[in-house]
Amino acid sequence: MDISIRKYKETDRDALVDYKLNEQQQIYSSLPLDVLDDALKDENRTANIVVADDGKIVGFFVLHKHYQHEGYDTPHEVVYVRSLSINEQYQGNGYGTKVAQYLPVYVQENFSQFDHLYLVVDGENQGAWNLYERAGFLHTATKEDGPIGKERLYYLDLARSYVPNLKVVLDEEAESPNVQFNLVLDDLVAGHIDGEITEKKLLINNIFVEEEFRERGIAESAVRQLGTAVRKYLKTVDTVEVFVSESELTDIFTRAGFVHPHDTSEENHYQKLVRY
Repeated sequence: MDISIRKYKETDRDALVDYKLNEQQQIYSSLPLDVLDDALKDENRTANIVVADDGKIVGFFVLHKHYQHEGYDTPHEVVYVRSLSINEQYQGNGYGTKVAQYLPVYVQENFSQFDHLYLVVDGENQGAWNLYERAGFLHTATKEDGPIGKERLYYLDLARSYVPNLKVVLDEEAESPNVQFNLVLDDLVAGHIDGEITEKKLLINNIFVEEEFRERGIAESAVRQLGTAVRKYLKTVDTVEVFVSESELTDIFTRAGFVHPHDTSEENHYQKLVRY
């Protein structure tokens, strides 16, 4: 299964007539035809569609330049993802995951003058958090009283490299307390992240990428996905820690949301909460 993302064309309109979302989903997103005409009239908005490999339109979203979401102070030179959805009849087939993974590269290619991408997610929708965090988005703020309740703001740095089809998968053969996550790219193991569990923490000991896969941003993409992988596979772990020995790795971890713990005096010590 694969997808392509492209800008809306007027010949797509008829296909959007049959586009459906259930009642609950329409609380958090809009049907394409409800927002399409406003997008087409606004030079700062671009309507986009998601096409399956059989040619069917399975998804829709709007990219909105310079948008400011109520309650958040974000830069003027930004792009927001809005009204993103998958047609109800195609849900459950992995299309949402594919869209999230390919979205960074699509925006980089079509909005190259922008460095900041944002989106707002329903605060109770953990499935959506995981999906966007796997794609490289960082949770930067939570608003308790948004227009539809609790919501979370996610940010993605468009100046970085992204590897859309990278998967971080637990190696079931590692013996506790040791942990190994394999970095799988196009069904090939491109590297691994090694660590060990102590109490409720995962301590990262090593990141390795095979030589033939280096210079492709795999380590950085893997670290961005790590929180989601830990939530999925390691149910008792709520924090990931690392002691960084190289400045290049420091940048990789800090860009993925790792910070100095309050109770440390070691400058190379970083951690990230993965359950909150």
